[in-house]
Amino acid sequence: MRKIQFQIPFVLLNGILCLAITGCIEKVENKLSQNIEADYEFERSMITYDLGDGVTEEVELYIDKMNDTIGNQVFAYKEKILDSSRSLFYDLKLNRVENSNEYDGIITYYFNSNREGNLIDFNFVIISKTDEKTVFLDFTSAENENQIKFKYFSIDDTIIGHIHARHAMDTIVDGEDRIRFREIFISVDNYSKTNNPFTKGLR
Repeated sequence: MRKIQFQIPFVLLNGILCLAITGCIEKVENKLSQNIEADYEFERSMITYDLGDGVTEEVELYIDKMNDTIGNQVFAYKEKILDSSRSLFYDLKLNRVENSNEYDGIITYYFNSNREGNLIDFNFVIISKTDEKTVFLDFTSAENENQIKFKYFSIDDTIIGHIHARHAMDTIVDGEDRIRFREIFISVDNYSKTNNPFTKGLR
């Protein structure tokens, strides 16, 4: 009887452990599958609008997992030639310093001055990831300059950031001279899929 009494709890214990381990494995697998699905929140894509008379516009879209779209950059073309004065976009150049985790780059901001007004200045905010920490780095252009040279450290070459530009335009309101201020926000990425947190603010 004692032997039987000992074997029954042992079998039950084995069964409980097997169930627990199986449940844990299923939870881990479910969590992994959810993480894989949630790897990238946005995918970047381009859509082209034909405005007639040889004029087209290419608009960059950020598309989330619900297929909702957020407009970002705008490229205006005349007879397939880019007209930067009628566009709203950035040009990003990035180089890695040899045998290091240091990067240096140049970002140039293009805009339609007739629509946005004169550029006061702009900030380029970037997320820097190292083995120790993740930080937000903020670079500011000189007054009236549309270009920023920057350096930073990161464990990879992935750029995640945004531009915050400030513009001013002379205008007349009720017969009085006024200045209109305008702010522009543009998400900045160098890969087609991204988890850019700044994009959420463009909704």
